[in-house]
Amino acid sequence: MTATVKSKATAAADSWTAWLEQLEQLQAERAETAGLHDARQRLERARSGIQFLIDKAWNNSLTPIDLDRAAMRGDESAQNARAVLRGDSDEGGDHHAAATFLLGLLSKASRRDDWKNQPEERRTFITGLETNLRDAIATLEQANGEVTDLEQARAAVDQRLEALEKKAPKVSASSLALLGKERDAAAEQRDRLAAALESLAADDSPLALAREAERTAQERLEEAEALVAMGEANTEEEKAAREEAKRASQALEQQQAEHRRQEAARRGMARKLEQADSHLDTLSRAYREALARVRHAELAALETELVADLEALASDRLARLAQIYRDLAEAEPGNDYGTAVMKVKLPHFYHHERRSELNSAGLVLGPGSGKALV
Repeated sequence: MTATVKSKATAAADSWTAWLEQLEQLQAERAETAGLHDARQRLERARSGIQFLIDKAWNNSLTPIDLDRAAMRGDESAQNARAVLRGDSDEGGDHHAAATFLLGLLSKASRRDDWKNQPEERRTFITGLETNLRDAIATLEQANGEVTDLEQARAAVDQRLEALEKKAPKVSASSLALLGKERDAAAEQRDRLAAALESLAADDSPLALAREAERTAQERLEEAEALVAMGEANTEEEKAAREEAKRASQALEQQQAEHRRQEAARRGMARKLEQADSHLDTLSRAYREALARVRHAELAALETELVADLEALASDRLARLAQIYRDLAEAEPGNDYGTAVMKVKLPHFYHHERRSELNSAGLVLGPGSGKALV
């Protein structure tokens, strides 16, 4: 790869990897809003809980007012509660407003001067329902807040994703080739580092041998010193043992230093290999993204050309065929040669504006129209 080509390849790779990193960051942010589905389910359960409590109040004579009659008389709050109770999408229904309305009725009843004189059954019903409604409203508000926050967060990320998509690097066959060359070069560099790390495979046997030699020499020195102390050996023997122990200790120190150097080299090479792996992975993903964009654009164009070519071919050939059919029908009274209609089954369109129709029903062509028959 020449210096100029390499420079262009590096520039193409840098632009794509930078864009891809931004894309992945936004996708990661969007993934954090994945709890939206669960939050919506919690909100639906909170609404169902309020619906249950309204049903409990609506059909119980212990409720302070006749809610059904109030709704029929035009009380808008009661009508809203009825809509929530029915779950009628046409009527709508505000669950929070309905629960707040009912809670207000119950609270007012429990504050009446004659409250203590009310039957115990009624007081128990009202206070119990009042407590349940307060809890249900709090649950609804929390769930609604979670859904609102997550929806806003997702909408904001989606807007940024849409804006980033418009800033995608321009891709062509030539820029794709340059990106491929940069990826291949990164793969070669990664393989070289892997081979180098393999050549630095740990070998602890020299260090183990040095340790064993040092231990043996030290034991001989201790034995020689003991014999000298007992008068059973001369100082020359002790001196020789001491020199041997010293040489073994120095050899061990050298081997330990070499072992540390090799370990440091392996760690450094492993870090370089990890960085090369990461770089290659990023370039590979960038190449795949660019490749997909190039091929999808080509696929879209080819699908359009294919349908247009078939329609043009049918317009000419089928018109001629239809004329032959008519002439033969005139020449041979009683014979019917049918109509000149052609159906082409094309089940694999991905971008054509009529892909749904073409994938399911195929392309139906008639004489002279140059268009699909509908």
